[in-house]
Amino acid sequence: MSDAPTKPAEPTNTPGLNPAEAQLQQAGQTAAEPEKSSKGPMRNRPILFLDLETTGLNPGYQEISEIGAVLVSQPDWQVITTYEAKVLPSHLETAQPEALLIGHFDAAVWEKEGRPLKQALEELSEIGQGAILAGFNVTFDWAFLQAGFNLVELPDPFYYHRYDVMSAAFSMLYGKTEFKKFSLSECCRYFGVTNTKAHSALADAQATYEVFVGLMQSASSNHTTEAPAVRPAD
Repeated sequence: MSDAPTKPAEPTNTPGLNPAEAQLQQAGQTAAEPEKSSKGPMRNRPILFLDLETTGLNPGYQEISEIGAVLVSQPDWQVITTYEAKVLPSHLETAQPEALLIGHFDAAVWEKEGRPLKQALEELSEIGQGAILAGFNVTFDWAFLQAGFNLVELPDPFYYHRYDVMSAAFSMLYGKTEFKKFSLSECCRYFGVTNTKAHSALADAQATYEVFVGLMQSASSNHTTEAPAVRPAD
């Protein structure tokens, strides 16, 4: 692995419909414009809930080992499609053993079912073109994605705004004393979401999506606790 990722190619417009747009069209819905530009309202774009498992905590040094994504429509938040891929690390010697354990990494399984990073990111880009990238602590996932796109010389396919479900949970549920870390597991317990396999990419992406729906439904029903009054700094 090089010390500095290669500069990505310039984004290009993809002609025709991607698979997600085709599914929307078949369902009689209008797909969001598949461009990264600011054209088209944010509320009309699909949302791609993403989770990554990685070989460590340092993007550009450690690597993506698994990708899970759930693409949903707006404004009804219905699942359009899902994506899951085990990614073959190129430099396992840089991996942190604890990260491999947490992420359920099994070298034999990955050797059989895994695919190269570039292939996985090309497939993810195809379904996520122009979508709003969302995640639980999405900054972490985006840092690894950005390093990955640079490394394999692919453009960033997503809308330029990103959405962090953890930040939304912190602001909307701050007054709930049962929350200590505002973790995904705490949010799942609060909203009654079953995470079928925590720390596997697709299961965590699905859980993040379901927590998002719970937060949005709570907000629309005025179930959130009012924020305390803001006091000027001394």
